[in-house]
Amino acid sequence: MPSKPKPLSLTRIAIAVEGEGLGPKDISLRNLTELLEAMAATFEALAAEKQLDPPRLSLAKVTSGSARYEFASEDRQARRIAGAFWTTVKHRGKGTSQRTRTQLGRLHRAATRTGAALRIEPIDGKRGAKPIYLAAPIEEDRERIEEVTVVFARVVGANIDSHEKASVTLRYDDGGSGDFGADLDILTKAAELIGQPVEASVTFARGEEARLALNVEWIRRRKPQSSFMAAIEEARRSMTARGIVYDSTKILAEDEAEAAQETDRR
Repeated sequence: MPSKPKPLSLTRIAIAVEGEGLGPKDISLRNLTELLEAMAATFEALAAEKQLDPPRLSLAKVTSGSARYEFASEDRQARRIAGAFWTTVKHRGKGTSQRTRTQLGRLHRAATRTGAALRIEPIDGKRGAKPIYLAAPIEEDRERIEEVTVVFARVVGANIDSHEKASVTLRYDDGGSGDFGADLDILTKAAELIGQPVEASVTFARGEEARLALNVEWIRRRKPQSSFMAAIEEARRSMTARGIVYDSTKILAEDEAEAAQETDRR
């Protein structure tokens, strides 16, 4: 007999505009629309951080005793994004991208306009877990500044989402990667250069703790290196792989010291 298909696993998360005797009829359509749009935008921002498609959430249940809205999703990535949403609310956006923090602030403002607190319930009604309440995001580091620099990398991704927001993913030659915003012209150029060595002018927001990728200003295919420069680069990579640190400043200082001693002896 053919085996029965496994039932789809649902991820459930609920929010509630909390107030004694408050019901869905007490929340205006405009306030509800703002609240749900802001929640969806926060999920989309978190999905973008993790380079996942945002989960499709459906309204599964509406109840009173606080205006409570329960959402469900069958998407595989839903549990991961819902978990990220829970953590983001709990830590007031700390450690997330600027886009996520902006949307979390938007959600908080939408909740404030209802005149009541917004309660976030545990994912799938997990037993023993207590609900948390939405608070304003922690203020962003005031010392953060923007900087523009040129990076050497390979293009490993060129994407555009359902809102026509383009992004380019670069894997740096010296390790790590960054997901940058881009206009459509740059997105087209990047798509033609996927897998190829490039140089790109990019913008970062630098703070005390981290560097956040912002935008690609221009991108072009890297010119082939001369055989001499290619040999030097290969030697540098080989030394780095073996844990050998090449300190050019120290070597130059030693050369200058030797030259000075030779002059004194004369």
